[in-house]
Amino acid sequence: MSLLSDDQVIIMSGGSTNLVFAKLIPADLKATIYTYSLPIAMQLSQHPNIDLIFIGGKMQKNAMVTIGMDVIQVVSKIKADICFIGASKINIKQGLTEIGYEISIVKKAMIEASDKVVSMFSSDKLDTKMPHGVCELTKLDTIVTDLDPNDDKLEEYRKSGVLIL
Repeated sequence: MSLLSDDQVIIMSGGSTNLVFAKLIPADLKATIYTYSLPIAMQLSQHPNIDLIFIGGKMQKNAMVTIGMDVIQVVSKIKADICFIGASKINIKQGLTEIGYEISIVKKAMIEASDKVVSMFSSDKLDTKMPHGVCELTKLDTIVTDLDPNDDKLEEYRKSGVLIL
């Protein structure tokens, strides 16, 4: 199952998993991709058929992403087909959580602007939490992780109705 198709409008958050994903995007994909992550923007700038829109704002230097009201205003006006959102931490009760308040607000705006929400993360983030909520599991359409989709650790996530790839 491919999550990507030509002519999609896509929003991508920052993070190491999304950067790896950006490197795997087919060179011939024709899409519009919005991101507030400088490393992801640099990676996607190599794709000749992607209309890349870098969302500017105050730079959070440790993560190399932009944050703040400027980012939220741009994201809230996007009508995206799909967003790819990294997870700092995820658990059954709280869903996605973030260490930083501002990033949690940007990710909430991404979710609201998108028809489908895909969260990609490594399995070490499962069943852990950070102080700032992003969304409940019910807001996610798909989870992509390094575990086998049938792994017992994902049982409760499967029961929540989220597609696991």
